[in-house]
Amino acid sequence: MIKKFIKSHPIHKIIVPYLDFIFLIRPTLFFSIWVMVVIGMYSARVSLNKRSIWLTEFSWETFFIFLGLTLTCASTFISNQIKDIKSDNINKKLFLVGNYISKEKSLVMANSLLILGISISIVTNWFVTIFIALIYLVWGIVYNKEPFNWNKKPILGWLANTIIGLLLFMLGWFIVTINSDSIGMNKILFFKSVLPYLLCFSSVSLLTTVPDIIGDRIALDNTFPIVYGKTLTFFISLILVVIASIIALLNNDPLASTSIIVSLPFFLFTAFRKLEKDVLRSIRYPIFILNFFSLVIYPMLSIPLLIIFYLSKYYYWHRFNLHYPTFLVEND
Repeated sequence: MIKKFIKSHPIHKIIVPYLDFIFLIRPTLFFSIWVMVVIGMYSARVSLNKRSIWLTEFSWETFFIFLGLTLTCASTFISNQIKDIKSDNINKKLFLVGNYISKEKSLVMANSLLILGISISIVTNWFVTIFIALIYLVWGIVYNKEPFNWNKKPILGWLANTIIGLLLFMLGWFIVTINSDSIGMNKILFFKSVLPYLLCFSSVSLLTTVPDIIGDRIALDNTFPIVYGKTLTFFISLILVVIASIIALLNNDPLASTSIIVSLPFFLFTAFRKLEKDVLRSIRYPIFILNFFSLVIYPMLSIPLLIIFYLSKYYYWHRFNLHYPTFLVEND
C-alpha cells in the first residue's frame, strides 16, 4: 500500500513542481563532486599516519566547507545549463532551464548561490576558499563564458574537468592538513596520492561527452568525441584507467586499487564493444563503486548520498515519468 501510494498517488504531481528549483542545481552531479573531496581527506590522513577508516567524528567546519563548495558548484551547473539549452533540448536531457524555469530566474539563482557559497566558505575558512573560488573560475567562467568557452573545445573542455578533479582533491587534502605541521606538504607524496584518482576522474569525464554527441554536433560544440571520434575516446579512457590501476597498486592504496580494478571491466567493454549501454555503465558504475568503498572511511557521507538518490528518484519519476538515477542500463 505504501509503495503504491509513493509511486502512483496523484498528489505527487502537485508536489513535485515545487522541487524544480532544487533540481535546477542537478544534485545527482554531487555524487562525483563530494567523493573526490572525501578521497583527498582520506589520502591526507594516510600521509599523516592518522586513522583512516570508519571516521564518524562530526565537524561543523568541514560541514560548512562542503556547503560552500556545494552552493558554488550548483551555481556553475545552472550556468552550464543556460549555456547549453540548445544541445540539452536536442539530447532530451529534460533540464529545467527554458522549459520550466526561465533563463532570467535561473541566472538570478546562479548568482545568488555563488555569492552565498563563497561567503560561507570565506567565513568558515579563508584558505580553502581559494580552491572553491578556483573551481568557480574554471567551471563557471573559463568553461562556460566568452572569450574562453572551453566547453566547445575538445582538449580544453576535457582539461577543464580534469583540473576540477585536481582542485576537489586538493580541497579535501587541505581540509585535513591545514591545521597540521605539514601544510607545506610533500609534493611527491601528494602527486603519488592524487594521480590514480585524477586519471579515473579524467577518464569518466571524457566519456560523459559521448552520450551528448548528437546535440553537441548540431549546436556546433566541438567536444572530444566529435573531433577525434568515439574509438579514440574509448581507447584513451581505457588507457587512463589501466595506468591508474597500476599506480594505485604501486602506491599500495587499498581504496584506489580496489575501486579501480573493480571498475576496469566496464571500460574494457566500452573500448571493445563500443555500445551506448557500455558507455553509460562506464560512467555510472565507477562513481557508485568509489562512493560505496569511500563509505567505509566516512560513513556519514551516506546520509546526503541516500537523500539525493531517493529524492531524485521521486522527483524525476513524478515530474517526467523517468527512472533516474538508476543503476539499471537497458540491454538492446
